[in-house]
Amino acid sequence: MRIVGFVETSLVDWDGQITSVVFTGGCNFVCPFCHNAQVADDDPALPEVAWPDIAAVLERKRKWVDGVVLTGGEPAMHPELFGLCERIKRLGFKVKLDTNGSFPYVVRSLIERRLVDFVAMDIKAPLNHKYVAATGHDVEPALIRRSIRLLVESGMDHEFRCTLVPGLIDPADIPEIGAAIRGARCVVLQHFNPEGSRAESYRKKGSYTRAEAEAMAEALRPFVCEAKLRGKFV
Repeated sequence: MRIVGFVETSLVDWDGQITSVVFTGGCNFVCPFCHNAQVADDDPALPEVAWPDIAAVLERKRKWVDGVVLTGGEPAMHPELFGLCERIKRLGFKVKLDTNGSFPYVVRSLIERRLVDFVAMDIKAPLNHKYVAATGHDVEPALIRRSIRLLVESGMDHEFRCTLVPGLIDPADIPEIGAAIRGARCVVLQHFNPEGSRAESYRKKGSYTRAEAEAMAEALRPFVCEAKLRGKFV
Protein backbone atom coordinates (compact mmCIF):
# COMPACT_ATOMS: atom_id res chain seq x y z
CA MET A 1 0.00 0.00 0.00
CA ARG A 2 1.28 3.43 -0.95
CA ILE A 3 0.16 6.63 0.73
CA VAL A 4 0.06 9.06 -2.18
CA GLY A 5 -1.50 12.12 -0.58
CA PHE A 6 -1.82 13.82 2.79
CA VAL A 7 -3.85 16.88 3.81
CA GLU A 8 -2.75 18.23 7.17
CA THR A 9 -5.99 20.00 8.03
CA SER A 10 -9.51 19.62 6.64
CA LEU A 11 -12.85 20.98 7.82
CA VAL A 12 -14.95 19.23 5.15
CA ASP A 13 -14.09 15.52 5.21
CA TRP A 14 -15.88 14.58 8.45
CA ASP A 15 -18.87 16.64 9.50
CA GLY A 16 -18.22 18.42 12.79
CA GLN A 17 -14.61 17.25 13.02
CA ILE A 18 -11.23 18.81 12.28
CA THR A 19 -9.22 16.15 10.49
CA SER A 20 -6.12 15.19 8.63
CA VAL A 21 -6.68 13.17 5.45
CA VAL A 22 -4.62 10.23 4.18
CA PHE A 23 -4.99 9.07 0.55
CA THR A 24 -4.09 5.47 -0.28
CA GLY A 25 -3.26 4.64 -3.88
CA GLY A 26 -5.25 2.14 -5.89
CA CYS A 27 -8.90 1.21 -6.36
CA ASN A 28 -10.72 -1.85 -7.66
CA PHE A 29 -13.35 0.36 -9.32
CA VAL A 30 -12.89 2.49 -12.45
CA CYS A 31 -15.75 4.93 -11.98
CA PRO A 32 -16.15 7.15 -15.07
CA PHE A 33 -17.11 10.18 -12.94
CA CYS A 34 -14.15 9.78 -10.54
CA HIS A 35 -12.31 13.02 -9.73
CA ASN A 36 -9.37 11.22 -8.13
CA ALA A 37 -8.28 9.06 -11.06
CA GLN A 38 -4.57 9.54 -10.39
CA VAL A 39 -4.98 8.32 -6.83
CA ALA A 40 -7.39 5.54 -7.84
CA ASP A 41 -4.88 4.33 -10.44
CA ASP A 42 -1.96 4.61 -7.99
CA ASP A 43 -0.21 6.67 -10.65
CA PRO A 44 3.58 6.20 -10.28
CA ALA A 45 3.94 9.94 -10.90
CA LEU A 46 2.43 10.57 -7.46
CA PRO A 47 5.19 10.56 -4.85
CA GLU A 48 4.75 8.36 -1.82
CA VAL A 49 4.22 10.07 1.54
CA ALA A 50 6.18 8.41 4.32
CA TRP A 51 4.34 7.40 7.48
CA PRO A 52 6.97 8.97 9.81
CA ASP A 53 6.32 12.34 8.15
CA ILE A 54 2.56 11.94 8.67
CA ALA A 55 3.05 10.84 12.27
CA ALA A 56 5.20 13.90 12.97
CA VAL A 57 2.42 16.20 11.70
CA LEU A 58 -0.21 14.39 13.75
CA GLU A 59 1.93 14.65 16.88
CA ARG A 60 2.28 18.39 16.28
CA LYS A 61 -1.47 18.84 15.74
CA ARG A 62 -2.58 16.49 18.51
CA LYS A 63 -4.29 19.23 20.57
CA TRP A 64 -6.70 20.39 17.89
CA VAL A 65 -7.10 17.69 15.21
CA ASP A 66 -9.95 15.33 16.12
CA GLY A 67 -9.33 12.47 13.73
CA VAL A 68 -7.82 11.06 10.57
CA VAL A 69 -9.78 10.26 7.42
CA LEU A 70 -8.56 7.30 5.36
CA THR A 71 -9.64 7.67 1.76
CA GLY A 72 -8.41 6.88 -1.71
CA GLY A 73 -8.69 5.15 -3.96
CA GLU A 74 -10.08 2.29 -1.90
CA PRO A 75 -8.28 1.82 1.42
CA ALA A 76 -10.05 -1.46 2.23
CA MET A 77 -8.35 -3.29 -0.65
CA HIS A 78 -5.03 -3.12 1.23
CA PRO A 79 -4.18 -5.59 4.03
CA GLU A 80 -1.85 -2.93 5.46
CA LEU A 81 -4.91 -0.85 6.37
CA PHE A 82 -5.20 -2.62 9.72
CA GLY A 83 -1.70 -1.65 10.75
CA LEU A 84 -2.24 1.92 9.61
CA CYS A 85 -5.41 2.21 11.70
CA GLU A 86 -3.60 0.76 14.72
CA ARG A 87 -0.80 3.33 14.41
CA ILE A 88 -3.29 6.19 14.15
CA LYS A 89 -5.24 4.90 17.13
CA ARG A 90 -2.07 4.62 19.21
CA LEU A 91 -1.47 8.31 18.55
CA GLY A 92 -4.86 9.01 20.12
CA PHE A 93 -6.91 9.96 17.05
CA LYS A 94 -10.30 8.81 15.85
CA VAL A 95 -10.45 7.17 12.42
CA LYS A 96 -12.94 7.63 9.61
CA LEU A 97 -12.91 5.22 6.67
CA ASP A 98 -14.16 6.07 3.18
CA THR A 99 -15.03 2.92 1.23
CA ASN A 100 -16.87 1.75 -1.87
CA GLY A 101 -18.36 -1.16 0.09
CA SER A 102 -16.93 -3.99 -1.99
CA PHE A 103 -14.87 -5.39 0.90
CA PRO A 104 -17.48 -6.11 3.60
CA TYR A 105 -15.34 -8.56 5.54
CA VAL A 106 -12.54 -6.00 5.90
CA VAL A 107 -15.01 -3.39 7.14
CA ARG A 108 -16.54 -5.87 9.57
CA SER A 109 -13.13 -6.76 10.99
CA LEU A 110 -12.18 -3.10 11.39
CA ILE A 111 -15.41 -2.46 13.29
CA GLU A 112 -15.05 -5.56 15.48
CA ARG A 113 -11.48 -4.58 16.37
CA ARG A 114 -12.58 -0.99 17.08
CA LEU A 115 -10.11 0.41 14.59
CA VAL A 116 -12.61 2.79 12.99
CA ASP A 117 -15.05 5.28 14.52
CA PHE A 118 -17.01 6.31 11.43
CA VAL A 119 -17.53 4.72 8.02
CA ALA A 120 -18.70 6.57 4.91
CA MET A 121 -19.76 4.24 2.11
CA ASP A 122 -20.50 5.20 -1.46
CA ILE A 123 -23.65 4.02 -3.20
CA LYS A 124 -22.70 4.51 -6.83
CA ALA A 125 -26.09 3.69 -8.38
CA PRO A 126 -29.14 1.51 -7.72
CA LEU A 127 -28.04 -2.08 -7.16
CA ASN A 128 -28.94 -3.30 -10.63
CA HIS A 129 -27.37 -3.22 -14.09
CA LYS A 130 -26.35 0.41 -13.55
CA TYR A 131 -23.71 -0.57 -11.00
CA VAL A 132 -21.40 -1.93 -13.71
CA ALA A 133 -21.67 1.31 -15.66
CA ALA A 134 -21.13 3.34 -12.48
CA THR A 135 -18.04 1.44 -11.34
CA GLY A 136 -16.46 0.10 -14.53
CA HIS A 137 -16.28 -3.20 -12.66
CA ASP A 138 -18.39 -6.35 -12.62
CA VAL A 139 -19.00 -6.01 -8.90
CA GLU A 140 -21.14 -8.58 -7.12
CA PRO A 141 -24.18 -6.68 -5.74
CA ALA A 142 -24.32 -9.07 -2.78
CA LEU A 143 -21.03 -7.60 -1.50
CA ILE A 144 -22.46 -4.09 -1.59
CA ARG A 145 -25.66 -5.23 0.13
CA ARG A 146 -23.63 -7.03 2.80
CA SER A 147 -21.66 -3.88 3.57
CA ILE A 148 -24.85 -1.84 3.74
CA ARG A 149 -26.51 -4.20 6.24
CA LEU A 150 -23.29 -4.42 8.23
CA LEU A 151 -23.18 -0.67 8.73
CA VAL A 152 -26.90 -0.27 9.37
CA GLU A 153 -26.88 -3.03 11.98
CA SER A 154 -23.52 -2.18 13.56
CA GLY A 155 -24.74 0.66 15.77
CA MET A 156 -21.69 2.75 14.82
CA ASP A 157 -21.71 6.17 13.21
CA HIS A 158 -21.96 5.95 9.44
CA GLU A 159 -23.26 7.61 6.32
CA PHE A 160 -24.02 6.52 2.79
CA ARG A 161 -23.03 8.88 -0.02
CA CYS A 162 -24.62 9.12 -3.44
CA THR A 163 -23.05 11.38 -6.04
CA LEU A 164 -25.97 12.52 -8.16
CA VAL A 165 -24.65 11.70 -11.63
CA PRO A 166 -27.49 12.00 -14.18
CA GLY A 167 -28.04 8.66 -15.88
CA LEU A 168 -26.53 6.72 -12.97
CA ILE A 169 -28.81 8.05 -10.23
CA ASP A 170 -32.12 9.40 -11.51
CA PRO A 171 -35.24 10.38 -9.53
CA ALA A 172 -36.90 7.10 -10.50
CA ASP A 173 -34.03 5.20 -8.83
CA ILE A 174 -34.52 6.77 -5.41
CA PRO A 175 -37.09 4.27 -4.03
CA GLU A 176 -34.78 1.36 -4.91
CA ILE A 177 -31.79 3.05 -3.27
CA GLY A 178 -33.90 3.94 -0.23
CA ALA A 179 -35.07 0.35 0.17
CA ALA A 180 -31.47 -0.91 -0.06
CA ILE A 181 -30.24 1.40 2.75
CA ARG A 182 -33.38 1.29 4.87
CA GLY A 183 -32.61 2.12 8.50
CA ALA A 184 -29.39 4.01 7.76
CA ARG A 185 -28.40 6.84 10.09
CA CYS A 186 -27.65 9.23 7.25
CA VAL A 187 -27.54 9.43 3.47
CA VAL A 188 -25.79 12.32 1.74
CA LEU A 189 -26.64 13.33 -1.80
CA GLN A 190 -23.54 14.90 -3.30
CA HIS A 191 -23.37 17.43 -6.11
CA PHE A 192 -21.81 16.10 -9.32
CA ASN A 193 -19.26 18.42 -10.89
CA PRO A 194 -18.56 17.17 -14.44
CA GLU A 195 -15.18 18.91 -14.67
CA GLY A 196 -12.30 16.59 -13.96
CA SER A 197 -14.25 13.36 -14.44
CA ARG A 198 -12.19 10.38 -15.53
CA ALA A 199 -14.25 9.74 -18.71
CA GLU A 200 -14.59 12.47 -21.31
CA SER A 201 -18.28 11.63 -21.86
CA TYR A 202 -18.98 12.45 -18.20
CA ARG A 203 -17.25 15.81 -18.48
CA LYS A 204 -20.04 16.76 -20.89
CA LYS A 205 -22.87 15.82 -18.54
CA GLY A 206 -24.99 18.31 -16.66
CA SER A 207 -25.75 18.42 -12.94
CA TYR A 208 -28.94 18.36 -10.93
CA THR A 209 -30.23 21.62 -9.49
CA ARG A 210 -30.68 22.14 -5.76
CA ALA A 211 -34.45 21.81 -6.16
CA GLU A 212 -34.09 18.49 -7.99
CA ALA A 213 -31.62 17.18 -5.41
CA GLU A 214 -33.82 18.28 -2.51
CA ALA A 215 -36.75 16.43 -4.05
CA MET A 216 -34.65 13.27 -4.15
CA ALA A 217 -33.56 13.80 -0.54
CA GLU A 218 -37.20 14.20 0.47
CA ALA A 219 -38.04 10.91 -1.28
CA LEU A 220 -35.30 9.17 0.75
CA ARG A 221 -36.39 10.47 4.17
CA PRO A 222 -39.04 7.77 4.77
CA PHE A 223 -36.25 5.16 4.54
CA VAL A 224 -33.47 6.71 6.65
CA CYS A 225 -32.93 8.76 9.80
CA GLU A 226 -31.46 11.72 7.92
CA ALA A 227 -31.04 12.72 4.28
CA LYS A 228 -29.09 15.83 3.34
CA LEU A 229 -27.27 17.55 0.50
CA ARG A 230 -23.56 18.25 0.17
CA GLY A 231 -21.79 20.36 -2.42
CA LYS A 232 -22.40 23.43 -4.57
CA PHE A 233 -25.93 22.87 -5.82
CA VAL A 234 -27.51 25.83 -7.60
